[in-house]
Amino acid sequence: MDFTEFLALGTPAIAEGAVLERVRRDPALALDPHILHGGLIYDAAGHARLGEIHRDYMGLARTAGLPLLIFTDTWRCSRRAVEASPFSGRQINEDHVRFLDELRDSFGDGAPIFIGGLLGPSGDAYRPEEGLTRPAAREFHRWQVEALAGAGIDFFHLATAPNVDEALGVADAMAQTRIPYVISFVIRRSGVVLDGTPLGEAMDRIESEAARAPAGYSVNCVHAAALESALEAVAATHPKAIERLLAFQGNTADREVEELDGSAELITEPPEVFAKNVKRVRDRFGLRFVGGCCGTDGGHIEALARKLSCEG
Repeated sequence: MDFTEFLALGTPAIAEGAVLERVRRDPALALDPHILHGGLIYDAAGHARLGEIHRDYMGLARTAGLPLLIFTDTWRCSRRAVEASPFSGRQINEDHVRFLDELRDSFGDGAPIFIGGLLGPSGDAYRPEEGLTRPAAREFHRWQVEALAGAGIDFFHLATAPNVDEALGVADAMAQTRIPYVISFVIRRSGVVLDGTPLGEAMDRIESEAARAPAGYSVNCVHAAALESALEAVAATHPKAIERLLAFQGNTADREVEELDGSAELITEPPEVFAKNVKRVRDRFGLRFVGGCCGTDGGHIEALARKLSCEG
């Protein structure tokens, strides 16, 4: 079953939790300043740690009998970043897809596991003024889009998009492939993308201007309480936008984005509290896929999986 067929079924799924924030805070690992954790698969200890984290998420989903969305560790693996790193010349995006594919194969048959090719913004995810124009974004991201597409991902996932122009340029690049794609924004409690565009208007613009519309949208890197307030605002002005929101990966810090930007402190909350909050928002607004972002680990995803599996 491919990802498009799975979407048509309407089946809910769980998404994995944090990876970058977990390895970033591991004193035994050193992240590259350009591609962050993207280079860890070429280091024995890093390769083992990434495998441990992803395998744990896969195992938790399988135990709960839930489909799972996992993501390549390529959030910062644009062509510019890779060429500036010690890993220039390597097929880094392709290697990450193969890495996850091998982990997935090790689990055999069962609830499906879908691999998302992960892209991030060109600049700081919390600073929309650093975003590219649409034409510049299309060219900036094309190399990574083509690399991930050629490696056999199930879908694209643009995460932490801070503004609409850059998201639209990435959509242009992804639309040139036959692969479904999801665009995930960081949004404020007022229901706007960080550049000030209401979420519903952002969706309308992308769908009217992109050559091929996304499979849906997501929100990540905000707390469930922030998303709940945001979606209340969106429902009041753009009710149809709620129907197009597929997924949410919540963090564990109920703070504004300015408070989190560059924060050395990792703010977390107990897994049961996280799971209760995320499930409440998921149930209230009909989200298909839920998972974790900064501050989460296997305990948070296990608690969430338990709550979702109880529905069956």
